[in-house]
Amino acid sequence: MLSLIFYSTLFIMRLSRNSILLICVLLIIVTGCNNKNGGSGGASGIKADILKKHHTLKSNKKLLLGLPVKLKYDDITDHLFILDANQRKIIEIGDSSNIVNEFGGEGKGPGESIRVDNFFITQKYLYTLDETQRLINKFSLQDGHYISSLNYGQLLLKKKNYSKSKTPPPPRFPYYDNNNQPFVTNYGTILLPTQTGGKHLYEAVNWKGKKLADIGAIPKGYKAEKNKNKYWATLENRNVPASDLDEAFPVNDCQDRGDIYLIYPAVPKIAKYSLSGQKIWEHKIPPTPEVDSIMINLSDFAKLIKNHPQNNVALIPVRIYIAGRCSSDGDLYLTTYTHPTPKPSKFNRPLWIQQFSPKGKLIKRYKTGTNIEESPFSAFNFKKHRIFVSSYYSAQVRVYHF
Repeated sequence: MLSLIFYSTLFIMRLSRNSILLICVLLIIVTGCNNKNGGSGGASGIKADILKKHHTLKSNKKLLLGLPVKLKYDDITDHLFILDANQRKIIEIGDSSNIVNEFGGEGKGPGESIRVDNFFITQKYLYTLDETQRLINKFSLQDGHYISSLNYGQLLLKKKNYSKSKTPPPPRFPYYDNNNQPFVTNYGTILLPTQTGGKHLYEAVNWKGKKLADIGAIPKGYKAEKNKNKYWATLENRNVPASDLDEAFPVNDCQDRGDIYLIYPAVPKIAKYSLSGQKIWEHKIPPTPEVDSIMINLSDFAKLIKNHPQNNVALIPVRIYIAGRCSSDGDLYLTTYTHPTPKPSKFNRPLWIQQFSPKGKLIKRYKTGTNIEESPFSAFNFKKHRIFVSSYYSAQVRVYHF
């Protein structure tokens, strides 16, 4: 299934007016959920905390951000890490916005990336993911020095779903999608996506590529359906296409570092697994008003596509949640899908954050006070109750208190 692939957010800004309108509506739709499970019931009785006040992270002459797209906070060092897509590197900063370390850079040399799709922090190391080169680069967290790389492309070629083409599918646009993407756990175990052709979503391997376990069951009802007409017909009926059921992304469990959460954003549901592959539990996520509110009339959308035949519309996976982070207490924080379009006033979507207990129960809901251009790949400082949110086009990092 094709995904929403744009290799630069600047490309979006160069689109025609009609194309931008279509993409705005597309992004409204693909974040929707099955209307049959919707309504204002379920967890809607949990009052939402509106985070109105925020300040902008101080910048200096050395800290010049181009396109900050993903943020992570290290509880051990109390440092913020910023993935700058323009510079193809990770920038580590301290409390005074002083640069502590920089990891990687643009290129094809050791430790360099053509494009940084994601990064992961463990106690001693920082890993960067370059899906274009099929590489995971490993750096020292202490000084930023490059250590080694894992070429996982050769491992993916062994998967059943790549046996016919002998070539892994092209990398997807990373700043709005991290489903079925290589992932590094707290212990440095690598989770590689297997997807279709197997019974599990991820395969756990060590740094040498040796298989350790299969993780994540493919949900019942999944079918690798590629028929565009059937796909849009399913969406028009406000149902999740069967081909989207295998979309999932992992989140580290910071309370029990040997476990992970697996988030199925289209179902949606949360499952907890050990790194040995044992499923501990799974729960469907109850409906909430913020999820229901992003549904639009799919019939009108179908008419819009029909009236704009010049637009080549791909099959865009349904997603409700886009990223997650876990506190040391084991609580899970999931961010909802927002929008990557340049300030579309009619389709502005606020950032929603939902907090779940270690057992997967929804216990709190947060909403940021601004409705424009905020990334769902946020960082959390749980000690000081701060949320760091990047603003794509203004190249800023906003700090909310919760």
